[in-house]
Amino acid sequence: MFKFVRASWVVSLFALGSLLPTATLAVSAKQHANAQPSATSAIRTPDQTVDCELLIVGAGLAGTGAAYEALLAGRTVCLTDITDWVGGQVSAQGTSALDEAKRMRDLRFFPRGYNELRRRVYDKYSGLSAGNCWVSVSCFLPSDGHELLWEQLQWSARHGKGTLKWFPNTVIKELKYSPDGKLINGAIAIQHTAAPNTPPLNSEPLSKIIEDAYRYDNSSRLTKQIIQFAPIQNSKFKIQNSPTSWYVIEATETGEIVALADVPYRLGLDPRSPVNPSSPVTTNDPYCTQGFTYTFGMERTAAPQPQPMPSFYPQYAPYFSFENKNTADVDAVFTYRRIWSPDWKQRPRAGRFGAAAIFPGDISMQNWTWGNDYRPGTAQDNLIYSREQLQQRGELTAGGWKGGLRTETLQRAEENAIAFYHWLVAGTTDSRLGNNIKKRLLTIAM
Repeated sequence: MFKFVRASWVVSLFALGSLLPTATLAVSAKQHANAQPSATSAIRTPDQTVDCELLIVGAGLAGTGAAYEALLAGRTVCLTDITDWVGGQVSAQGTSALDEAKRMRDLRFFPRGYNELRRRVYDKYSGLSAGNCWVSVSCFLPSDGHELLWEQLQWSARHGKGTLKWFPNTVIKELKYSPDGKLINGAIAIQHTAAPNTPPLNSEPLSKIIEDAYRYDNSSRLTKQIIQFAPIQNSKFKIQNSPTSWYVIEATETGEIVALADVPYRLGLDPRSPVNPSSPVTTNDPYCTQGFTYTFGMERTAAPQPQPMPSFYPQYAPYFSFENKNTADVDAVFTYRRIWSPDWKQRPRAGRFGAAAIFPGDISMQNWTWGNDYRPGTAQDNLIYSREQLQQRGELTAGGWKGGLRTETLQRAEENAIAFYHWLVAGTTDSRLGNNIKKRLLTIAM
């Protein structure tokens, strides 16, 4: 008795963006001096030039946190994202359950911006949770995650007398460098909107639109505007004798600007060493990166719903599992990240983890390790292209950047997520616990 609500528009890589460098990017002049425009990209004259003191690429939690502090300091901030929401994991990526260590939570040992977000969530719901999930003390609707963070950014701009320039549905296409090649002194971006008489952008998954989003030309699907970002002339950094008049902050989920700028970096698994004794490899494996997830929402319904099997289901079904006997329960998986259950405080407790009983209308956002987590790991299916692969594809030549991701792997991850939904509501196999357990539970729960 479930129905598929909708999938996230973008993937979740679990705070990968916040682990990447957030400093001005330096590059070698030699690497870029002879770069030529790509034959596949017709460079257009910018439609507008926008100046700022900080260009923050990526509006996930890392980028939003940087913008929050900069606005409180009175800075002029340009903030971009490929989606039209701020917040990343807690909004567009659909994983709106705050992962917190208990000790840190007890001490409120978080940055002030994060503590402010928690306060706003509490005020919104008269508590930290709208869904009574058991993975976190705080689960809520992704749309509210965006709304609350947007209000927080607006407040910080007013309070700190900063200026926020927001560019949704925007990707960075090219970077410009200082004469010595050591500093970024400009960026060319493409902002897209849905072409006339076409569906909203978030009505189809990322794999359907990402390649088009990085092309300069308008298409039957996207109408585009070219934006040039440049350092502000009266920058406070300049007055304060800073070495640069602006800063570019890398806050994307996959380290896009690091790769585009060709800054030295490592990707994938590091080899086994005294400081990394548990590594499964003896040499660096650039193709095996962290798994990623297309989350999706599912709603409990009062009556059974048709559950047609996707044509690709047999390809992915052998992977799925409840993972262990403690979670071998459809309701346990549903309440794991239940994000909407409006009157849960008045309900009886049920299930193995003490969550409130499930009623029709409850919504869960699925993000399960042995479910819609997708784990490519070879040179033929890796999501994030290595530097060598980017060079072979021409993405490091001027105008050649396409986002650095393998579209086919995005599509397979989307299929995997839809297949996992079908497994939850109708599948009878379990890759780790045996098939009999799933048949028995479906008889009871559906």
